Amino acid sequence: MTTQKLLMFAVAGALVPTAAHAARGVAKVTEVIPAPTQDLAPTTGTGETELLKMTDSEQPGNEMAAVVMFKDGVHGLYFSMNTELNGVLANDRIQLAMVPFALTLDAADGGVAATPDMATAKYITNNNGNQYRNAHHPAAYQINDGSAACVEYNFQPNNTNNTKRYMQCYSATGAQLMPQTQIYAKTNDDCSMDKDGAPTAKIATVDGKINRFGAWRGCNGNGDDDGWYQGFTVSCNDAASPTSCTFKQDFDVSVCPREERSRGTVIVADADPNTAYAAWTEGNTQPQRDGTWIAAIDVTPGAHTGNNQQGAILWKQQIEGRIESGGLTTYSMRAMMTNIMEVAQTPTAGIATGGLVRTNKVLWRSGDLRGNNNNNNKGGTYYRNKMAVMQLTRAGLSYVMPMTDVADTLDGLDGTHLGMTTGLFGEEGNLTAGVAFLTGSHTGGGTAAAARVALYDAATNTIKDGTSYGIGPYDRHLYPNYLGNNPSTQGRNFSAGQMIANPFFDATHLDQYLMLFATTGKSTANMSNPKIKLSAFLSVLPIASAKTPAPVTPDPTPNPNPNPNPTPNPDPMGTDGSNSLGGCSTSNTTGGMTGFLVLGLAGLLRRRRRA
Repeated sequence: MTTQKLLMFAVAGALVPTAAHAARGVAKVTEVIPAPTQDLAPTTGTGETELLKMTDSEQPGNEMAAVVMFKDGVHGLYFSMNTELNGVLANDRIQLAMVPFALTLDAADGGVAATPDMATAKYITNNNGNQYRNAHHPAAYQINDGSAACVEYNFQPNNTNNTKRYMQCYSATGAQLMPQTQIYAKTNDDCSMDKDGAPTAKIATVDGKINRFGAWRGCNGNGDDDGWYQGFTVSCNDAASPTSCTFKQDFDVSVCPREERSRGTVIVADADPNTAYAAWTEGNTQPQRDGTWIAAIDVTPGAHTGNNQQGAILWKQQIEGRIESGGLTTYSMRAMMTNIMEVAQTPTAGIATGGLVRTNKVLWRSGDLRGNNNNNNKGGTYYRNKMAVMQLTRAGLSYVMPMTDVADTLDGLDGTHLGMTTGLFGEEGNLTAGVAFLTGSHTGGGTAAAARVALYDAATNTIKDGTSYGIGPYDRHLYPNYLGNNPSTQGRNFSAGQMIANPFFDATHLDQYLMLFATTGKSTANMSNPKIKLSAFLSVLPIASAKTPAPVTPDPTPNPNPNPNPTPNPDPMGTDGSNSLGGCSTSNTTGGMTGFLVLGLAGLLRRRRRA
């Protein structure tokens, strides 16, 4: 494993690092699981003409990573569909690997990095599936307010034709609390179709051990062929130190009757745990033609039980659809929605002062796409990137900021396979809500992926560019596509991102909030060798800095009783070993040189900004 720093793509607004304060926008990247050394990719040609070969169900090495943190904010679990772990090949080509890790503080620069515990890393599945997809699209999240965690994934047993959703749960010590358990399935429909990140949202935790969730389940096939909202409960035998947990489905409801690539998501506002909101893209064609949608679902405990509870839908609204403009026909696709977060000023909804609150204001993103390539199959061209701020209630939807094309504001943002993570950006006490869009490489990775930040300026009710930051490599296409099922027409990668409070934030003024990004891609060292498959990375990106201390103003009042006979410095050259700039002895410090370096860096940054 290697750890490296990646400087941000743009330095505007960046903070210069000091001994106790990492620079905002400088990620520390850890290669959690190295690329396989035995499981090599098939290639054609030799030397400079050697190229990756399209091969059905070969698998890309590491793919579709997920991450979850425990209550202490320091320890977590990293998951990856993986073909080789610690030199051991996965059974049946690929399984789900679980790697415990800890966040560690770099005392030199105040940055935070992940340190994996490879001695306890292990495969947690041993499945034998069709097309070797033995733990497809994992998603991980806390239960019991962080004393434990669960991971979901898809699996279609060999010689069957139905993909189903499964779950396992683990304690903070890595002990299994719930073995592989089927949690969702529909007859003749593959479940479940999701988007980047977790499709599952926590609704509430009761007594610290009864965990209510809502999830999007896109089920595409020859059965009902719908997109579903699923409500379920995970119950454990103890809040702080559970030894076992069980799963129970509460109800489900079809909210998307025309499912093909719905890529839905579910959110809940902390102030109203009885209402969940789902967003998705609808249509039975590739690409879809029926627009982007939002629905509100009644999740009051006990109000609805059983399958397809249509009475649970409070309201349902199309956001945008077909647009004819300038002789061009586009369709609204890739609905993405996330809560705007706020810091609790007083205890609210079970959240302590200073905790993060999920509000009922949401940031929305969708794209206007023309899908006339590949004989109107998958793919297309995005002509507009749309964003809006909405307020969602049980009664309906209203716009705080109208739907706006942000293509010019976020110039260069690619609409393909975007991940979107909510966050608070800026400086302690003056934070701005926004999202980080994760964009990857179509050609394997090898260089830093980009986390492009969009900020919501509430004062002007507009979206502003929060600049781009470099994180670990992310291959969104090449190896998953070339080495997946039906190469060149199927196969895409997924990433995962989340904002966390910095567990090391204290009076020394470290960074207040961090973002974690779990990605898989080619490392820089392996980029020129097509035989080497993908590594798994975890990036820790500071997004909210401590408040900058106010400058000290010198006292302009002269000393009324100056010493007329000051004692001369007996060692003016600092030969006593202190030798610090300014003639002051500061034992075992480099304060003078640090100040010089900071000023030099600041000057360099200013010169770059003017360039």
